[in-house]
Amino acid sequence: MKKLTGFILASLFLIACATVPIQDPVCPQEGSWICEKSTELNVQPEQVYGWIYDAAAIAVITDVIKLKEICEFEQEIADWYIRMYPISYDAFITEMFSKISSLDPQKMMLIKNIINRRLVAYKSPALISEVDDIILRKGHVAFQRDMMCY
Repeated sequence: MKKLTGFILASLFLIACATVPIQDPVCPQEGSWICEKSTELNVQPEQVYGWIYDAAAIAVITDVIKLKEICEFEQEIADWYIRMYPISYDAFITEMFSKISSLDPQKMMLIKNIINRRLVAYKSPALISEVDDIILRKGHVAFQRDMMCY
């Protein structure tokens, strides 16, 4: 009888957990252009990060770009961002693309794919909000960790 009762309670707990909607770990966040735009585009910010990470990882695995170059490129943008903040979303995206133009043509094309043209949908003349600043800084740390940029 105890086993049956335990089984029923465990089953009810699992059913209750299954019916509770899983919340996106990043969004929604009040005051976030990134969350607002992601909802409009019907994607999660983590999905955009996934596109960038996957493109970077494939470029490294196929030996087209060295891991060190990807890490240095991303770190250079992160350093610029920290120096310049507060800045607009437009300025941040424009800076990423301007850094690309200093690379050789083959690498330029790959880095453009890494940044991904879909990021242009996140352009806005508004200043990056404090909430989005936190999201962007966490994204930098996650990228550095996932790409093993030590």
